[in-house]
Amino acid sequence: MRRSIALLALVLGLARAAGAQDAPVRWRFDPVHCQVLFFADHLGFSRQMGRFTGVTGSIDFDPDDWTAGRVEATIDVDSLWLGDAAWEKKMRSDDFFDAGRFPAARFTSQRIEPTSESTARVHGLLELRGVARPVVLEVTRNRVGRNTFNLKQTAGFSARTTLSRRAFGISRLPAAIADDVEIVLEIEAIRE
Repeated sequence: MRRSIALLALVLGLARAAGAQDAPVRWRFDPVHCQVLFFADHLGFSRQMGRFTGVTGSIDFDPDDWTAGRVEATIDVDSLWLGDAAWEKKMRSDDFFDAGRFPAARFTSQRIEPTSESTARVHGLLELRGVARPVVLEVTRNRVGRNTFNLKQTAGFSARTTLSRRAFGISRLPAAIADDVEIVLEIEAIRE
């Protein structure tokens, strides 16, 4: 009888431990290795690029069950870089991003739909310039493992989507700047 109770306790303990490991783990964005890039057609001559370097957030992630995950990200609009100080100032103005009234853009996932072992569609809500719209990110998990420089468990992801800038109230210069804006995210997150 004692042996049966001990065995049952051991099995329950292992089951609890296994369940705890299966739960999503929180990973915090590494601000040095997170960027949001965007590309927009300029008069048909080129696809101009900009980037935001002030990206913070977290990912609750279980590599065996993407559906249990969650993503939250905040982008500091003032971290905009275009390579030209005057153009950056114009883009931060109320004609475009209106950084004075809306200093941050926020993304919160609502559902994660795995598409393969290393890819998923992350459905969520993006709030930009005071407007919230649904967005779907096409995400690739690049690598999960120990970073050889800081020895911390790190997860790397790349993601893409295309947005309508008009849908977020950014409608200035429609003849010069295309409405469709491609967004590329490069994210490294460190396990808590």
